[in-house]
Amino acid sequence: MVVSLDDRAPIRLHSRCPAFEINKDFQEYMDGVISEEYPGPVVYRVLTPYLVFWLHKGMPSVSPVTFDFFIKIFVLIAIQLSFFEYLRFFHNSFQALAGVFLFDALIGLTLSYHHGPSLPETGDLINVLVFILALTALYLDRFALLCLILFVGTFNRETTWVLLPVFFLYNFLESRSMWRLMTAFVAVAVPYFGLRWLIDTPAPIWFRTDAIQDNIPLLAEESTHYALISNVYFFVLLGPLVVTSLYQFRAHPRFLRIVGSIVPLFIVIHYAVGRIIETRIWMPLFIVLIPLVLNNLVKVLQSETSS
Repeated sequence: MVVSLDDRAPIRLHSRCPAFEINKDFQEYMDGVISEEYPGPVVYRVLTPYLVFWLHKGMPSVSPVTFDFFIKIFVLIAIQLSFFEYLRFFHNSFQALAGVFLFDALIGLTLSYHHGPSLPETGDLINVLVFILALTALYLDRFALLCLILFVGTFNRETTWVLLPVFFLYNFLESRSMWRLMTAFVAVAVPYFGLRWLIDTPAPIWFRTDAIQDNIPLLAEESTHYALISNVYFFVLLGPLVVTSLYQFRAHPRFLRIVGSIVPLFIVIHYAVGRIIETRIWMPLFIVLIPLVLNNLVKVLQSETSS
């Protein structure tokens, strides 16, 4: 609730009329997706804008920004509870709670990039919840539930494609049938390609690479300084998590090693099609890395205690 309130507070904004600007930008984004006037890939991420739109249509006296506020609270609570249960597969309750607190601290940092309420940020939080629920369903071997989560999650963001390599590797190591992999692929492909077929946007861009020069220094002289700053942000945010996770990587539980294998792929993809300074895009990696970090922190603390 504190995170959601801070999202609405004008304390960190400029002196210009913050409430008006926030509502205007928020409404423009929602209207742009609903009317299919926004370009891809943004226009294909329909779950959050349509959710707020239909809630507002049912209760027009409540503003879309307010609905977004309550959705954020609900999603953040759901994330914490589901992540706690996910961590308990590999850690005791105290360690799992510590992992949730670490995640909370990182979330507070990542959501500070945008000033004020933002539908893309809400979509990214829902994306984190999708990752947690999908990994939980995979670990518990609830295949039908996993496919449902992938299907619904793809309406929110296309990042669900990154979960398929995890499922493929897990399926291969567990010697499961190939039809499971094909079904999971269809669960992602149907909404992904269906949205791009149904939505008639003036700019049907499936993915963009125009920000790559802002991510990789020296590709363009005018953006090298910005790219260097972006990489500093990236390494400060993820560097400690990645380094700590890699320590004695083979000693981690096999499931966590399988999930951790998508980290390089996730990073390469977002360097190519994302804007790495937007820290919110890295939130799914917190779900992947924090269980590995906890494993190694517990080892270090136990070693220190025994010494």
